[in-house]
Amino acid sequence: MHFPFRAVLAACSMALAAAAPGTAVSQTWPDKPVRLVIPFAAGGTTDLVGRLMAEGVAPELGQPVVAVNRAGAGGSLGAAEVARAPADGYTLLLGTPGTQAINAYVYKNIGYDPKKDFAPVAYVVQVPNVLLTNPQSGFKNVADVVKAAKENPGKLNWGSPGVGSSGHLILEMFKQRAQVDIAHVPYKGASQATNDLLGGQIQLSGDNLPTALSFIRSGKLVALGVTSKEGVPSAPGVAPVAATLPGFELTSWFVLMAPAGTPPAVVDRLNKAVEHWLAKPETRKRLTELSAQPVGGSPDSLARHLEAEQRKYRDLTTAAKIELQ
Repeated sequence: MHFPFRAVLAACSMALAAAAPGTAVSQTWPDKPVRLVIPFAAGGTTDLVGRLMAEGVAPELGQPVVAVNRAGAGGSLGAAEVARAPADGYTLLLGTPGTQAINAYVYKNIGYDPKKDFAPVAYVVQVPNVLLTNPQSGFKNVADVVKAAKENPGKLNWGSPGVGSSGHLILEMFKQRAQVDIAHVPYKGASQATNDLLGGQIQLSGDNLPTALSFIRSGKLVALGVTSKEGVPSAPGVAPVAATLPGFELTSWFVLMAPAGTPPAVVDRLNKAVEHWLAKPETRKRLTELSAQPVGGSPDSLARHLEAEQRKYRDLTTAAKIELQ
């Protein structure tokens, strides 16, 4: 029996495409703009990092990367939107500790499963948090706060952007490590907590270092300690909290996530684009100015990081007896 040459050629082509679908995808993707969902409002650290990455990665992909803000429920609204999006690489999430770890242990229904509904793409940056006080408090360092809290249990007030926020969990870890009682004052956002700290209505708070730097440098707020293992060049003279409370570490991080089921070839292309952008001297200089440490690495290494962070926040929220909101 004889088969037409064209039919044989077509059959071979189909077989090759079926055997290596990622190759075909990687050759055509992206052929339109990519959408990056930033799950918080404009102006904060998440927004700054997300827009900087979108601008830097676009040339690597050959398509615009459009950053859009979808704030609400501690980042859950934006994350849920991406979890429900088609797994084609055109809708991505800038994930945070809130969206990928904390919210599942704080809210009754976040609208997605952080472990099952996303494909890890790239670990972008790590950002230290910082313990802050108003100059009127007289506190100069972490040891001063520990001493005052032990002498006056429950008398100090610590403001945060809300229950389950990183600012709140810094307090809970502080209380556990120092074995002290400090009152938590939850606000509806970081700006409200900062305003009351500036006004002296509360004595303490925890915030991302990049957003707090201007207040620290102007002398309006005092940095008591950073939450990273080591000191940070952009905050010279500010010791790690761990220098007083060994083992204390609670940094913020920003990661690129795609909907679960996104083709591996697309994930790999995105990962390489982020890696190339992070490796550029101008990128590293700009991120350092923001007190952000470039990380990078493979999707598998990011998956391991997320698993470790989810365990850490599960244990922390359980010990703090945080009720589901």
